[in-house]
Amino acid sequence: PELNTEDHYAYIVGYPDGNVKPEGNITRAEVATIFFRLLTDESRDEFWSQTNPYSDVSEDDWYNNAVSTLTNAGIIDGYEDGTFKPNGNITRAEFATVCAQFDRSEIDKTFHFSDTHGHWAESFIERAASLGWISGYEDGAFRPENYITRAEAMTMINRVLKRLPETEDDLIPGMKRWPDNQPDAWYYLAVQELSLIHISE
Repeated sequence: PELNTEDHYAYIVGYPDGNVKPEGNITRAEVATIFFRLLTDESRDEFWSQTNPYSDVSEDDWYNNAVSTLTNAGIIDGYEDGTFKPNGNITRAEFATVCAQFDRSEIDKTFHFSDTHGHWAESFIERAASLGWISGYEDGAFRPENYITRAEAMTMINRVLKRLPETEDDLIPGMKRWPDNQPDAWYYLAVQELSLIHISE
């Protein structure tokens, strides 16, 4: 399956209170829905599904199409007990694994974190890091079992999509602004970029 890297859709719409909550967590269902929206039309049609093997994802759930389609495409998976845990927060390891599934080319895995050796997601984490999509912390750790924040997830998705504004001049004048995303935040540009729509001609 391929992601649409040409048309820059706004894939985050925020909350009813007008905030985007960059430092909050993000659920597995929300992540599935984001990547489902970002699929190319061709990939979405090819892997479209409304059925899945999970005991806790039913046909009338708002995230069913996304979860079913991405499962059919081999991008996401559930747990050994047959559940998907759609409302559970996603970990950094799980998120890195989802990102890594979108590039299966031969690469030189040159990144090694101090706390991922032997982890079930080690190869996916190293792949995503080698592609420049994810990074660890200053102490050399990746903290795979930590829940990923919305800002961290947005930053990684932007890297996957090659949506990489370097200064505010790269953003669109008159853009929507979030009360809880201020210019002095490390994630400011990433959050603003994902809120913008610019379609290629």
